[in-house]
Amino acid sequence: MSKSVEEFLSSYLPIVGLAAYSAELPNAVLVSECLSKSLYPASTAQMLTRVVQDGRTLLSSGEHAAQYCWTFEGHRVHVASRTDGVCLALLVENNPNVQMARVQEVLQGFIDLPEVQADRGLTAPPPCLELRGLLCSGQGRSRTSF
Repeated sequence: MSKSVEEFLSSYLPIVGLAAYSAELPNAVLVSECLSKSLYPASTAQMLTRVVQDGRTLLSSGEHAAQYCWTFEGHRVHVASRTDGVCLALLVENNPNVQMARVQEVLQGFIDLPEVQADRGLTAPPPCLELRGLLCSGQGRSRTSF
């Protein structure tokens, strides 16, 4: 399964302004990659996992697919949450040069993918992480659409 998600994502890359991405099951990370040289890959993966987990807790969509965005000072985390529990998080620079139309295409395309199933070799989610000072300062805000 992680191979099909990677193939799906690679068909959209590169996207100007995309700093990292992560695709996750409720209890495992399918794929995670940091594309920015100015971010620490391990910390970025942990932050994306935490945002997805918090989104599942705060904004559970139940039987409906959802998209939401956490906005920070320097980045945004866009999340597509599927009805089968699989989520895609995209860490995007918070600047006007970002290809937002491509980001939205990826999110909607991910929601529209056929059923996602786990395969062997998945990694457990990273341990909890203190977000303060990781990527930027400021509080996260969310936007949900059903």
